[in-house]
Amino acid sequence: MTMIMQVTDEGTQYAERLHELLAEFGVNPELEDEIDEISLLPAYVLAGASIRTEAHSHGDHMHVVAITVEIADELEQAFYETLAQVLEASAADEDEDEDEDA
Repeated sequence: MTMIMQVTDEGTQYAERLHELLAEFGVNPELEDEIDEISLLPAYVLAGASIRTEAHSHGDHMHVVAITVEIADELEQAFYETLAQVLEASAADEDEDEDEDA
């Protein structure tokens, strides 16, 4: 499995290729206000990625320590191609919504 993104308390790490793909869609992962990493998880899943969480519980309280997005090595190329299509479709939907509101 290849890690493409990991969110922890210390920040978010992106695979270089994911970082580049997001930039193509006008998202700069280096700007914290620019991206909500969690909101993109469904797009990653639709493109074929697996989400793994690491959590700790203390009685009835639980907190997530890390969220890792991974893809099987043999699916990595197809993942990025599919993710680009998912992001493109999402951007088109947003454009249609804006046109309807205008």
